[in-house]
Amino acid sequence: MNRLLLGLAWTLTWMIPALAYGQCAQLQRQQVQAMGSVLRVAVCPRAGEVVQAQAAIQQVIQEFKRLEQDWSTWVPTSDVSRLNAQAGLGPVTVSAQTWAVLQRARRGSEQTQGLFDVTFSPLGALWRFDTPPGAHEPTRLQSIPTQAQVQEQLQKVGWQDLIVDAIKPQAALRRKGMSVHLGGLGKGAAVDRGVAILRAQGLVSFAIQAGGDLYCAGKNGERPWRIGIAHPRHKGELLGEVDIEDAAFSTSGDYERFAIIDGKRYHHILDTRTGWPATASQSVTVRAPSATDAEVMTKAAFILGGPAGVALVERLGGQALIVDSQGTVFQSKSLHVVATGGRP
Repeated sequence: MNRLLLGLAWTLTWMIPALAYGQCAQLQRQQVQAMGSVLRVAVCPRAGEVVQAQAAIQQVIQEFKRLEQDWSTWVPTSDVSRLNAQAGLGPVTVSAQTWAVLQRARRGSEQTQGLFDVTFSPLGALWRFDTPPGAHEPTRLQSIPTQAQVQEQLQKVGWQDLIVDAIKPQAALRRKGMSVHLGGLGKGAAVDRGVAILRAQGLVSFAIQAGGDLYCAGKNGERPWRIGIAHPRHKGELLGEVDIEDAAFSTSGDYERFAIIDGKRYHHILDTRTGWPATASQSVTVRAPSATDAEVMTKAAFILGGPAGVALVERLGGQALIVDSQGTVFQSKSLHVVATGGRP
């Protein structure tokens, strides 16, 4: 069976159509750049749904573009940019979708005791692994910050100081110098919006992927969608494959945006307890009910690593496969991974 490759960030060979050929006779698909990564949408329509599927895919693409205008820190007028500019000065009014994603961010921080934290942005600006719009490669780290620089930025981080109004679509950052970045949550939330759009059109079998975030609904023809989990150290190899229906998958790895300086790997997944790149894991893949849930779990589990990371994901209602810093694989017993012959 052909498969999707999840988390294979060093190549664009991951293709939804590769999975669907020969199984879905009328596969409708499109691929575009969105939110600093590749958005791929594929629908396996039932009889008479082809035109409907084509129109729905366009709605998903437009929704991603709209949300990017609300959430991107590269857009000066976005909700997130305005929120950051107003840090320490009072609340700003935001869109319903921004309000909802900030509420979910707060809840994710509470669930993970701050391991997931969208106020990491001052640290992200210091480490400079963000990807400008239209760039094909992320910004590369040129030098390692000093501990003093890390500590200075770390003082500006703290999810408890992100205030999201419970009644009105408003949000605020309590302290000057604070800032929010939705890079660890936005694509998952956008995938979930895309899922809602396709389901509202009556479509039942489809897949949406943005970066390392993926949701598969229904079946690929008569068979489940099959996902390949990429090996974090051996390019082109898989840790295994998983069949998936009506669930999300998210992968985070230290091979996605990284630099090796003086023989040490530095990457974009930052541990806000220390201000430095997390060291417990090489990669984490999570299956969860929604792509937003999966993103929260993945980031937190990556920082914890090993059995503790798996336990956290399971407590939050997901399943995990974690490759720790030594290359040892830990996984949920209920996550059925099919071996492919790749190295563990």
